[in-house]
Amino acid sequence: MIIAKTKYELNEALGQISLSPGKLALVPTMGNLHQGHLSLVKLAKLNSSKTITTIFVNPLQFGKNDDFDNYPRTIEQDIKKLNDENCDILFLPKSRNEMFPDETEIQLIKSGSLGKELCGKLRPDHFDGVLTVVHRMFNIIKPDIAVFGAKDYQQQILIRNMSKSYFPNLNILTAPIVRSNNGLALSSRNNYLSNEELDLASNLFKCLKKSVDLYQLGESIEVIIKTAKEFLISINLVPDYYEIRDELLSPIFNSDQVGKKVILGSLKIGNTRIIDNIEFNS
Repeated sequence: MIIAKTKYELNEALGQISLSPGKLALVPTMGNLHQGHLSLVKLAKLNSSKTITTIFVNPLQFGKNDDFDNYPRTIEQDIKKLNDENCDILFLPKSRNEMFPDETEIQLIKSGSLGKELCGKLRPDHFDGVLTVVHRMFNIIKPDIAVFGAKDYQQQILIRNMSKSYFPNLNILTAPIVRSNNGLALSSRNNYLSNEELDLASNLFKCLKKSVDLYQLGESIEVIIKTAKEFLISINLVPDYYEIRDELLSPIFNSDQVGKKVILGSLKIGNTRIIDNIEFNS
């Protein structure tokens, strides 16, 4: 695996692998890689002949009360895992300047009204920061394919929308959520939780599954959400939001609407925010 730490080294690496035929797939990450991230690399390799992973803890998507300085950084372990997956290139910018050489000329990508809902209500400007750095990566790497995880459902919808506008020929793939044995979606922020808190957090997914069952039985959306919130509160988990939406994240007002849907939930355990979702058809 080629490790590029500067824009110059990245261009050299991309030029080297461009000599071989086939599509290039990009897997953007912030590191601290777990099996969820590696599933993205696996999906990328299934759909391309050349794979590049990026590890960049993007300061633009962290608010003033977020955990940028404490975000887990495990570079040596990450490199070994990517080597084991036979990733072709790792872009590991040595500084913020390698991504944004002239901060006065950063092309800020706005996430619009959808970026202010759900997680966007809790983290103002977060999705603007995500879209800005992803847009920058797409511009400098020019992949044929980009792979994102379904756990960050709102994020991947916003990236798809941005990509349609700026990179219409780019194929965006979404990999399924990878879960631990108790159902908790894998996340780098799970490292902040104790074993007891990890068990407690798994109740969010149990709640999502129960909500799908109630929806399929014809229960009203109002009752489904009320039941879910009451259950979570009963075990000292206060949801930041818990909503049922269609696959493009437009609100759903009655359970008669057919088609693909998603239930999304968010809550905090201590200072750690847990997000999850479940997709289903009705």
